[in-house]
Amino acid sequence: MSEEKNTPVVSRNAAILGIVLALLVGFYLGFTVHGLTGGKSAPQGAQQTAQQQMPPAAQQEAPNPALADRIKAIEKQTQLEPANAAAWTELGNLYFDTHQPDKAITAYEKALTLDPRQPDVLTDQGVMYREVGQFDKALASFDKALALNAGHVIASYNKSIVLSHDKHDNAGAVAALKALALKNPNAKLPDGHTVTEAIQELSTAK
Repeated sequence: MSEEKNTPVVSRNAAILGIVLALLVGFYLGFTVHGLTGGKSAPQGAQQTAQQQMPPAAQQEAPNPALADRIKAIEKQTQLEPANAAAWTELGNLYFDTHQPDKAITAYEKALTLDPRQPDVLTDQGVMYREVGQFDKALASFDKALALNAGHVIASYNKSIVLSHDKHDNAGAVAALKALALKNPNAKLPDGHTVTEAIQELSTAK
């Protein structure tokens, strides 16, 4: 991630994963969950991170001056370098950070057209589709990410949450987590709960 986002990679990951844990636990306990949390994909050449969980539906807010300036700079860069997949990815990330899902979806689509084998970008795009209520497209994006990386933890979690909460398909959600467990049996939620424990809780949820 670029330094302009003013969010360290490690802190972003911890916050992202923590929110997903809370959402999963809340769902298992029967609480109403209205959204999912997420992070962004690293631009090409940057450190890849565990990311792409769904953000709570939020009103679009004006970016701070630093973000606004960065958005303008990357928008200009994509105009000058339309074949620069990394620039389109960063632009999608910036739109994600400033709660502009429609623009983020478009920017991510540009990046994926140039380089379709990006499971992180696909997962982020799914996050944005879910934020605008396009649940089937969100699931399709997560499935594409998982076709490239079947052990992608965040794509699997997000898929399970969309299936359980938005599609009311607990069986499908359990299946998504079981598929993750087959590929990544040691996958853990941030507080140390294993994917197996998550499967057991969701399986017994009413």
